[in-house]
Amino acid sequence: MTNHQNDVALSELIGFILLLGLVLIAMSMYTVYVVPVNGREDEITQMSYVESQFTDYKLMVDTLWTSQLINVNGANPMYPVLNVSPMISSTTMKLGTGGTAQLGGSSLALFNPVPSYGTLSINTTGDTFAIDSSSYHNSPDNKGEFPINISALQYSSHNYYWIQQQYTYELGGVFLSQDNGTINRISPLISINNAANNAVTVNIVPVQVFGNQRYSSNGPIRIDTLQRTPSNYNISSSLYRNNQWVNISITTPSNATAAMWLSLFNATAVREQLLPAAYTTGRSYGPGVKTVYINITGKNPTPLVLLYVQRADFDVTLNYVATQST
Repeated sequence: MTNHQNDVALSELIGFILLLGLVLIAMSMYTVYVVPVNGREDEITQMSYVESQFTDYKLMVDTLWTSQLINVNGANPMYPVLNVSPMISSTTMKLGTGGTAQLGGSSLALFNPVPSYGTLSINTTGDTFAIDSSSYHNSPDNKGEFPINISALQYSSHNYYWIQQQYTYELGGVFLSQDNGTINRISPLISINNAANNAVTVNIVPVQVFGNQRYSSNGPIRIDTLQRTPSNYNISSSLYRNNQWVNISITTPSNATAAMWLSLFNATAVREQLLPAAYTTGRSYGPGVKTVYINITGKNPTPLVLLYVQRADFDVTLNYVATQST
């Protein structure tokens, strides 16, 4: 005689197992397909945020060093009087996409993207920046101002779902490096313009940020930027101002960096509509390094290049900002 009660119990058990299997399949599909998509969106948003933060930082530093230059009545605007009071400014940058959601003390990490983090540092890049000119060449700089080892503020991503990116603030510009090379997002403070009487004017403010710190986190980091007492060094004096030629160069071990700077030099000349006869760009190779340059010679028949350079140096410190849990 068949026991119908056992059949009913067995069918309920099978039904529960099938239902559990469907739930596990749904959870697996969510983890495999939905979580990476959400993580990718989070990291894209984070990198857009970092880009905007570097843009804001560049504008903030520009404000700091320009605030030190006071034009007094009757003063030549190209030779401003220096205000010796140092200026400081602070900003905060969140380095990652945040933590894992919590519910009743139980982690939901399986259903949330792994939080990414970033590394923020101030260090030398291994590249050098040089300015040379006919007058500068004949009157060597006893202070050893150039060439300078480039120091930069850098953010390096540690993404799990999207491409890796590195943002760099150096020489007053913002640069982005990723798998397909390095590009200039905001131009450094190098200006080349046509002037009257067939002359060319070159203005350069080689901003340097100095420090030796490195933080890896997904939380906020405070960036304190203090301008050093403005340098009285200025090769815009009459001794260095009038030149037959001016040469600006970058020396780097990186092919991507060299290609980017050469493109930047060419783009600057084209943007300012310099005559082809007024400048040349190119590259040279040394042991393990590449040097790219733009040589400005002015326009015939009487080449004249006016050179204005003012240093702007900053000390930068990083501090971890602890967040309060609610």
